Amino acid sequence: MSESIKTYIQDLFRYLEDYESNYSEFKTEAFFQTYNGIFAVFQALRKQRDKAVEVDLFFLENIKQAPLSSSDLRQLTIQILITFFESEADTDGQSNQAYLHCRDLRSIKRDAAFFEEHLVPLLYREGSLNNNLQLNDFFLKEISRYINKFARGIRADMNPEEFDALPEHHKLLELSRRRLELGDQLAKDRNSLEFQLQRIGVFNKLSEKSRIFDHYLRQWDYLITTSFWSRLKSSLGVIWGKFKGLFKSFNYFRLSLLQRKPAFLYYGLIIIIFILLAIYVPMRWKSYSMEKYQEFERQATDTREAISK
Repeated sequence: MSESIKTYIQDLFRYLEDYESNYSEFKTEAFFQTYNGIFAVFQALRKQRDKAVEVDLFFLENIKQAPLSSSDLRQLTIQILITFFESEADTDGQSNQAYLHCRDLRSIKRDAAFFEEHLVPLLYREGSLNNNLQLNDFFLKEISRYINKFARGIRADMNPEEFDALPEHHKLLELSRRRLELGDQLAKDRNSLEFQLQRIGVFNKLSEKSRIFDHYLRQWDYLITTSFWSRLKSSLGVIWGKFKGLFKSFNYFRLSLLQRKPAFLYYGLIIIIFILLAIYVPMRWKSYSMEKYQEFERQATDTREAISK
């Protein structure tokens, strides 16, 4: 098994080189298959310690061949995969040399914190991963999976105010972690954070801030998309309904005028009507005057012609 996984590891690093030197030759699906093929043997290596040590050293040898900063894909792939390897396969501290090497290169040593504060911003950055959204999706899920399993659980009772206080890239990660843990139909659950955020328009605002956020929110069906005319019709319908309601009862009408918003609405409409009348009446009067003047001029002309005959 160790020889077959070594072949997978060699293939993985070859894909990283293709990404960095000749992106047009990079094969996304083949990269995923290779990554997942390596990951699939981590659990088995827990019981095969000699092979785990051998794989660990082979990882380390390949990692040292190029700086992790050579590309965003190299950094994401190696830091995430080797951290999973240490967490899943290293049971006795003997197969963690590649992990320790990678951790020493980090500005933040704690795994989850490093993922949150360094790797997720890489994904959130404009143009990350050569705008390959498949890669972006894949690594966001991997980071979410690691944090959910090895760091901490999600807060199922988070409210919109707490969500709003998070940094932008944390919001993206939080939504991804929640989908992974609670399912992908959260926006349909009236008790969920996602339903509340969708209802108050938070997702639409976030989608306007970032192309990456817009991609994920559309992919997750969290955006409410309606045409301009539909929104205008709906808004006017609400306003007209409230306006008609004012006149259903005189007592209700009088009470409404004591409330700030209905009073603003009523007096605002009155002001608008008077402004329109101030524009419309002079225009109509000018038109009427012109018609009368032209009629008078025609009559005068006809009279002069009759006298001259």
